[in-house]
Amino acid sequence: MTLSQTAVSRPQIFICTLLSSVSLVDLLSQILEGERYSLVHATYDNFLEIVEQGKHRIDCLIVEENASLPKIVSHLHREAILLPAVLLQVEASVANISQSNSLDSAQQQDSCYHIAEVRMEYAPEDVVSGIDRAIAQFLQLSKACRLPTAAKKQHASAVIQNSLATQQQRLSQKLKERLGYIGVFYKRNPQQFFHQLTEEEQAEYLATFKRDYRDIILNYFRQDSNVNQEIDDFVTQIFFVDISILKILEIHMELMDAFAKKLKLEGRNEDILLDYRLTLIDIMAHLCEMYRRSIPKTR
Repeated sequence: MTLSQTAVSRPQIFICTLLSSVSLVDLLSQILEGERYSLVHATYDNFLEIVEQGKHRIDCLIVEENASLPKIVSHLHREAILLPAVLLQVEASVANISQSNSLDSAQQQDSCYHIAEVRMEYAPEDVVSGIDRAIAQFLQLSKACRLPTAAKKQHASAVIQNSLATQQQRLSQKLKERLGYIGVFYKRNPQQFFHQLTEEEQAEYLATFKRDYRDIILNYFRQDSNVNQEIDDFVTQIFFVDISILKILEIHMELMDAFAKKLKLEGRNEDILLDYRLTLIDIMAHLCEMYRRSIPKTR
């Protein structure tokens, strides 16, 4: 079973499921039928093949938690495949889950696939919101966020991080082009907002933002650069982390000060840096537009 090229052109979210119960497959098909979703139901024999072939088209995985899950996740980690994921706990897997409860609490709370996964008990009314949360949380992940220890052990961290960046860019672009950002504003996770993070996590985020913003500045006036995509990715990260505009302004001023000192040492005129006010204005405009498009209209 594969995803057709014809289906890819439709404005839909592509879901790949791995469920042990035929009745559950039928229920999910009924819940997710319509124009918004396109489903492919894999089996334990062809799931990995389908995911490997369709990793650049699949938008979310729905996988049942059972004894086979660790082996499946291990394979995905080795192949550096990161996708939004909903891990379902259903009645058929209660026995397997109860066996894992002997682990200490820290292990139980740790992520299985990646830290943006959504783990939930199966309830028909919660499936759609679970998918939305999985996609929203996946888009919130930054290069500074930690991945599961198992993933780091089994594959080079750089390869996994590159995979993450690629999937985020693809999914972000799909949401903008096909579905828009309507409603995403209310699906952000407040627990992952910047002001809720530890000092260490905030420092990691700021270091990442500073590197990314510096790249945008250096590429902004280059004709052959991909700066528009860089700005989109940067703004998406800001949006989901809910970082203060003042922080972005501080990053801009710090970078301009650093460039000014370098230009003075080289005996060059620093007035050229005034042109980069356009970069800041561009980013603010992108961010305002994202907020405008993401908040559902009341009428």
